[in-house]
Amino acid sequence: MLSTRVRTAAVARSLAGALLLAGSALWQPAYAQYRGFGFPFFGNPWFFGRPAPEPGAPRHRQPREREPANIAAPPPPQKSEITPAKTGIVIGDAMAEWLAYGLEQTYAESAAVGVVRKVRPSTGLIDPCKGEPRKWLEQSLAGEKPVFVAIMVGMNDRRSMPACGPSGKGDGAKAGTYAFRSKEWAEAYGKEVDEAISLLKSKGVPVFWVGLPPAKNIRAADIGFLNDLFREHAEKAGIGYIDVWDAFVDEDGDFTMRGPDVNGQTRLLRAADGLNFTKPGARKLALNLERDVGRTVLHPAPSEPPAVARGTNPPPVKPDERPVAGPVVPLTGAPQAVKGEALLGAAKPARAPSDPRRVGEPAAPARGRADDFSWPRAQDTGGAAPEESSDLPGGVGRAQSGDVAPGSGKPRPRGASRKSGENAR
Repeated sequence: MLSTRVRTAAVARSLAGALLLAGSALWQPAYAQYRGFGFPFFGNPWFFGRPAPEPGAPRHRQPREREPANIAAPPPPQKSEITPAKTGIVIGDAMAEWLAYGLEQTYAESAAVGVVRKVRPSTGLIDPCKGEPRKWLEQSLAGEKPVFVAIMVGMNDRRSMPACGPSGKGDGAKAGTYAFRSKEWAEAYGKEVDEAISLLKSKGVPVFWVGLPPAKNIRAADIGFLNDLFREHAEKAGIGYIDVWDAFVDEDGDFTMRGPDVNGQTRLLRAADGLNFTKPGARKLALNLERDVGRTVLHPAPSEPPAVARGTNPPPVKPDERPVAGPVVPLTGAPQAVKGEALLGAAKPARAPSDPRRVGEPAAPARGRADDFSWPRAQDTGGAAPEESSDLPGGVGRAQSGDVAPGSGKPRPRGASRKSGENAR
């Protein structure tokens, strides 16, 4: 009987387990998206009213900035509804167009200054003996009244240049070419740079020469050679030179695609080709130029007054002006009069009286008196103290004092006054 009941209970438990497994299999497709085990209370974190995420959506993952496609040129300039009060010119090649695009972003919401692009992407300063760079610059500046001129060029000049004669055309004596980075090439190219600077300075406005940034597939030595040449001739001509190299390299000085933008956030600065820029990169490219334009054009420093000629006296001080510092007075000892400090017509200071007691100083003690601490004493030496005139107030002289016997200059012996007093009693 007992065994029959045990078998019945075991069969019931087996049937219950089978039903539980079957139910779990039926619930599994419905709760698979909740990452449970068939029932909501088996590992389901979104049970009890919590919202469930969308199927297949990643969790706790920040979207990563993707590499952009190869950007050939910046967007064209957009016509602003605000007419700027001043305009500046940016001249150069494709790099200059990115520079102008960065400045346009800076002054997009300001009417202080506008930017005019004067660019040719494939241009350069190498003259094919036809004077083309000069003609191009003259045409770019014709009819313009800018407040500043910025030039950025040279990326297309990393090649040999023809040797032109004095008349601007190649002749037999100087036929051939100059190799890039040679001494002859630097001299000939330097003349082109000087001529370009003179044309830009003819407008009578501040001129800025912007150096070249590093590029991905271009040797840094070639770009550095051009930047050194631009800097040398710019400083020699007295114009501003803007260095942008450090803005696009890492801590080791190597080219980098990413870096801090103008707000300090790490962003992608260069395009996929490593030559062109992104929007944050163009903004950073124009940052240093923007600062110099603001300092020299928008907020120029006040001109310094002319220096006082040597040998001339400084302007007199007004009588109502208080001196910065008064005379130096010593804190120890009595001040001594210096010759020449006394005022004319002033009364001479009165001398101290002969009696020191009138000025608050103690009188010298008489020899043999109780306050006389000189050594040897008068009784020991046997000398008589000199008679002194009675100069005390009220006519009481020293002769009438109890220490000196009347009629003689010798002092009384000790105890004499005491004995005379006792006898009087």
